[in-house]
Amino acid sequence: MKKKKKKKTQAFTLMELLGVIIILAIVALITTPLAMRVIVTSKKQAATNTGISIIDAAKQKATAEDIKVSSPPYHYDESSGLTLNGKKPTKFNLILNENMDSQLQAWINGFCVTKEFSDKTPSIDESKKTESECVNGGSSITKKYENGEAIYFNPETNQKCSASDYTVENSLKENKSGCMKWYTFNDTEESDTVNAILDHNTTYQVAWNASEEVPTEMKEVKAALESDVSNWHDDIKKTARLIEANEIAQITGNTEFDATVSGKDNVFWMEDPTFDIGSGNIPDLPQPGEAKYKWLFDYTYGCRQYGCEFEATDDAYESRAIIRVIVGYWTSTPSMSSPGNAWNVESAGVVNTFYAYSMNEYGVRPVITISKSVLK
Repeated sequence: MKKKKKKKTQAFTLMELLGVIIILAIVALITTPLAMRVIVTSKKQAATNTGISIIDAAKQKATAEDIKVSSPPYHYDESSGLTLNGKKPTKFNLILNENMDSQLQAWINGFCVTKEFSDKTPSIDESKKTESECVNGGSSITKKYENGEAIYFNPETNQKCSASDYTVENSLKENKSGCMKWYTFNDTEESDTVNAILDHNTTYQVAWNASEEVPTEMKEVKAALESDVSNWHDDIKKTARLIEANEIAQITGNTEFDATVSGKDNVFWMEDPTFDIGSGNIPDLPQPGEAKYKWLFDYTYGCRQYGCEFEATDDAYESRAIIRVIVGYWTSTPSMSSPGNAWNVESAGVVNTFYAYSMNEYGVRPVITISKSVLK
């Protein structure tokens, strides 16, 4: 009986194995990027869906709760306690306006999700690679506003407005509402907010504190300020104040002045090429628009001759009635060297002191603090 021969097991050759490896590598090279794109696309969609969840949650909170205690716009961030679905954002800023339109910047799972008021839905901003760039807005929100930089802002709605919405009558008629012109000062890039002073007095001819000859607090001007801003948005109203004498010294580069130290709080002229600081006398009148610090004494007594923005006609300017409603304004700072006096800003760029208890030739010019995200 013949034995059956065993079949030889045929092994792969080295060339065959190399061929298979090469084919698998090619397949991997083709499919891996496709798979990664699918994963990234899925993550982006999840981040966008979280953005939608943020907006929906904010709208629910605004209409159910916040509308009872304040008026729009409403501001929300990661500390607002919104109930969200999906991957939670590490940081976000959301604004809802009076029409419930939304503006959003949110850092979610490594993606920057944004939405402007005019957009229908959120989207991924590929240009923002970090949380700080995304939520802080990069250079547009962390920008440093220059001293005297004009911005247009509505304190009633807590929203940015445009120069076309502003009219000079807002200043001439003591308007306390609508789109107003403001000047920024003493800002830094690190700050998320900026201080701004209104371009006009909201109240004229008020004493700093008429109730006592050596006043310790600014009762009269504080009451006037609170009345003037009473219809403004709550977030803005609570920041309203008067400018400090030391803030003016900082703006104008006067490092010698210190209103908190007796003997260092001397009357000073703003360092300006159009002012004869050395003589301490009123200089020759420059043409309107020449003065460097015109914005600090805009709409004050004599400002037109010293370069302010106010462009009254010669005939109108000769009227005592017109002059008396564009006098200077008080600061929030009492004088250390002259008890009973308080600091004020006059025309021609002089920072001076007068009787706080009887002098009522000065007015109230509000300063407010504005979120840079609102001004974006």
